[in-house]
Amino acid sequence: MIAEANLSNEIDQLLIAIVALQEELAAVYRAKREAVRKALAAEIDRLNQREERLVADLRVRLRQRHQILQRVNPMVAPSDTLEKLVRSFAEPRRSRLLARMEEIRHLVEANRRESWVLWIVSKQSLRLFGDLLDLIANGGRKAPVYFAGFGNEISFGGAILDASA
Repeated sequence: MIAEANLSNEIDQLLIAIVALQEELAAVYRAKREAVRKALAAEIDRLNQREERLVADLRVRLRQRHQILQRVNPMVAPSDTLEKLVRSFAEPRRSRLLARMEEIRHLVEANRRESWVLWIVSKQSLRLFGDLLDLIANGGRKAPVYFAGFGNEISFGGAILDASA
């Protein structure tokens, strides 16, 4: 019982730390979206550094999770999870920890969606910027993609930028 209580407290502290990191990451993503919208390059760089630190902290927490699982079972299998371990605890510890894990799941999903949105916006912006540079470099004409002999370019024009318009 004492060992379960100590293990439960250790897991609870780990989960509390992960919730705090995920919430901070969510704040970074919200600020990053606003910085992208306003095209604030310096702010985006600062937020990227903050995001990298948070991700490093999350990796530390992942190692702590693995250490907990190894202490419980030295032969940790890839299918072993903290949730599986927590389900073996007595009430009310089990319910409290499972609720915290569910909270983490929701935060992680929201952060995953937001990071994908930011990645897509960044990728599309980079592509558009490249198209604009090509137009400038080619004097307003779209650069040929493939050549079918001298003077016979085969081009696949895009819908967003039409150099001939």
